[in-house]
Amino acid sequence: MSPVYLDNNASTQMDPAVIDVMTAAMRQFHANPSSSEHVAGAAAMQAVEEARGVIAAGIGARPPEITFCAGSTEANNLALLGAFPSLKKLGRPKIITSAIEHPSVLAPLNWLQSNCGASVVRIPVGESGRVTAEAIGDEITETTGLVSVMAANNETGIVQPIEEIAELCAERGVLFHTDYSQATAYRSLNVQTSNIHMASFSGHKMFGPKGIGVLYRRLRKPQVELTPVIHGGGQERGLRSGTLNTPAIVALAKAFDLAARQRSKDCVAIAKRRERLVAGLSGIDGVRTNGDQEHVLPNTVSFSAEGVEPLALMRQLCNDVVFSASSACSTDRVEPSHVLVAMFGESPRTRAAFRLGLGRFTTDQNIELAITAFTQGIGKLRSGRLG
Repeated sequence: MSPVYLDNNASTQMDPAVIDVMTAAMRQFHANPSSSEHVAGAAAMQAVEEARGVIAAGIGARPPEITFCAGSTEANNLALLGAFPSLKKLGRPKIITSAIEHPSVLAPLNWLQSNCGASVVRIPVGESGRVTAEAIGDEITETTGLVSVMAANNETGIVQPIEEIAELCAERGVLFHTDYSQATAYRSLNVQTSNIHMASFSGHKMFGPKGIGVLYRRLRKPQVELTPVIHGGGQERGLRSGTLNTPAIVALAKAFDLAARQRSKDCVAIAKRRERLVAGLSGIDGVRTNGDQEHVLPNTVSFSAEGVEPLALMRQLCNDVVFSASSACSTDRVEPSHVLVAMFGESPRTRAAFRLGLGRFTTDQNIELAITAFTQGIGKLRSGRLG
């Protein structure tokens, strides 16, 4: 029997309907969409534009505001690196973010700070794992050009108050970007009624394919000016050069449409299973959940197990459950998660943290098997009886 898959925050299992659409597109669309002078290229471009329309309509955007990228990492880089030149020219080189962002946000900002004169402020969080709009507002000055805060954290599942932050940014004349990757499958997004100026998300976080994602950037006032990061043939209205991946784009649109149609149903079913999982884990001595459980995605459980080494538990349960340590593990060392460090410091709770990510295809039986596996595995490690 295959192990229970509880690593959907790292990558979701592709929906069979998405696989069907993608494989059909791989057979049908051979041509380069940019070769629109012939029938095959025009057909591929039509498929791309139809997919763009589906995604734009789903978030209240216009099709030209949707740029296809290789994933959220690239989309985040394009948003941050691309926006900075115009902000710097305007005398607004200050960027505010949170200490718990994904590396694809923090690393570009570090680069801008080291190489381009950006002033980057990283707002701390407490044990709740949430940044506050008040903390953001306290840092906004006349030189602030951009705020970037994720919709939900990929390690803890804690939902951030982005609507409140976006409204504050609009009032102060500051652009707002959000990495929406972890939230797309579980929370709707409407850029027409919100003050979000840029948003990034990725196919493989919503039961779609890897290697494809989206950057939304506002073209209505206040319009976001972006400088390309990847240069070449000028695809995607000059913002993102490179041959468009037609099958992945078509599959992304299918995954996005399915997520929108099934969101309510998925959230109810997954939240119920999450509740059972948390109850089962809470019965293990020394186990406690991390972060504000009143503001958490319905699929994510971050917990710490007192006295348990992450690598040891992952090896113990490798044939039973697929999951992640919140620390970055290698064969000989464990690096604590910057997210958990931001919440709890360099503490035993940080070093013994784990992440479980449920998904659309997680079953009740999966949850019971996982509870049994963690109960027995943690018990064996603590008693010293391995194997």
